Amino acid sequence: MSLLSRSPAKLVGRKVVPWLVLLEVLRHSYAHWQEQLTPKERKRLTELLRHSHGRPGALSERERQELKDLASKLDVVALGKRAALGAAGFGGTSGKSDGKA
Repeated sequence: MSLLSRSPAKLVGRKVVPWLVLLEVLRHSYAHWQEQLTPKERKRLTELLRHSHGRPGALSERERQELKDLASKLDVVALGKRAALGAAGFGGTSGKSDGKA
């Protein structure tokens, strides 16, 4: 089926949905980052990542250990679950429950 024979609404919908999923994953990732680390830890992690340019070998042994410690606090498995559920439409706005039914 050629692009010309498809309706414009279907064509736009197919292009928009992946972007909406990506935006939802990014929103949950940002919220997770904010909740798991203190502002000081976020700043230090950002400094380490910028200094290393994505290469852990560019950091000293002490800095690599600090990077590992901060990364372990992020709980990537929980982030994956949260982002997947959020992208599928099952996640809340912040991932936290306020205890109300």
